[in-house]
Amino acid sequence: MDGTVGIRTAGEADFDALTDLWERSARSSHTFMDDEVFAQQRPRVRDLLLPSMDVWVAESDGELLGFVGAREDVVELLYVAPEAQGRGLGPSLLSYVDGGAGAHSVEVYADNAVGVAFYTGQGFAEQLRYSVTVGGGTFEVMRLTRPAT
Repeated sequence: MDGTVGIRTAGEADFDALTDLWERSARSSHTFMDDEVFAQQRPRVRDLLLPSMDVWVAESDGELLGFVGAREDVVELLYVAPEAQGRGLGPSLLSYVDGGAGAHSVEVYADNAVGVAFYTGQGFAEQLRYSVTVGGGTFEVMRLTRPAT
């Protein structure tokens, strides 16, 4: 057990653990959402989102620490376990998007202060906002972009 973090491509066998990680991480940053939203979103993340995109996981000693899911250069999901945040895993995972060219677009809930701060710190800037209804609540979403590298 050396604590080295590696990043690898995720497989379907990872999806249950990634869904658990998603929920733990999202609950820590999406405090504006209630239990109903998480209950509705779990099967969507597990059965619809994860299988439909390229997913990379960060792990150490067999423990999943974070993951990014993307379609081409658009980040759909990026979550790091609460206990692993602040270790540079988010930027490392972003670098795997778009064949190593990095992500150019992401959407984040406007009320997710942690996510907004992370992405703006990575050079993303707001392009537009729109509202979505999830689990009976309406939430504002920000689309952020950054120039291709």
